[in-house]
Amino acid sequence: MDKNTIVTLLKYKRWIDSETLKAIKGISESASAEKRHLMLRLMNHIYVVDMIFRANMSGQQHGYIALNTPDTPSVDELDVKMADSTEWYIQHVKSISPNDLTKIITFRFVDGGAGEMTAIDMLNHMLFHGTYHRGAVGWLLSECGSIPPKDVLTVFLRDHNH
Repeated sequence: MDKNTIVTLLKYKRWIDSETLKAIKGISESASAEKRHLMLRLMNHIYVVDMIFRANMSGQQHGYIALNTPDTPSVDELDVKMADSTEWYIQHVKSISPNDLTKIITFRFVDGGAGEMTAIDMLNHMLFHGTYHRGAVGWLLSECGSIPPKDVLTVFLRDHNH
């Protein structure tokens, strides 16, 4: 996968994360409190994993001791944090060489176990991981009477990738 493709997929992620959060914001906090909270927990989990892999890719400690945080951020907080995180990834991918994508990076998993992956494998994990959990959020949005955003790459490429 070349760098331009990765950047396009990251832009897609930034767009659909924001669209998903907009849909969550439209869910009544009183009528669907439990499901809305679960949606935010899932989106926050995506963010935490993104930040863990960001630290791993940059050779830094991430400081997380779990795959989610004790507190649940607001929709607006998550929107800013997730967009900033994905922007970091976009700039990082643009700044590294194609060879950097295939270099092995060693790190520690949150549970303390040793890990090693290439940068491209980390990016793929981060991108696919978010898709999986946004699908669950889409299901919850439907259960709350909302229409989930169209979480498909073709819609992004047609309407938003200019």
